Amino acid sequence: MITKKEIKDRFERTSGGILSGIEIITDKNTGVQYMVVNKDSDGCGITPLIDKNGKPLLAKPDSESHFDLY
Repeated sequence: MITKKEIKDRFERTSGGILSGIEIITDKNTGVQYMVVNKDSDGCGITPLIDKNGKPLLAKPDSESHFDLY
């Protein structure tokens, strides 16, 4: 079973911006980005972000093996 520490170490969350209730989660191991939409008490959804060819959008690794969102 994956621990909370392993989750915090592996995934990076970015929130805010123009649309409230939307967060971008980045898997630091793969660079794959996911959009999470929270709709108050109505529930939430998660989907990978994809490019025009249907491939997952990847964060760019920086010099310290972390990913910068783009």
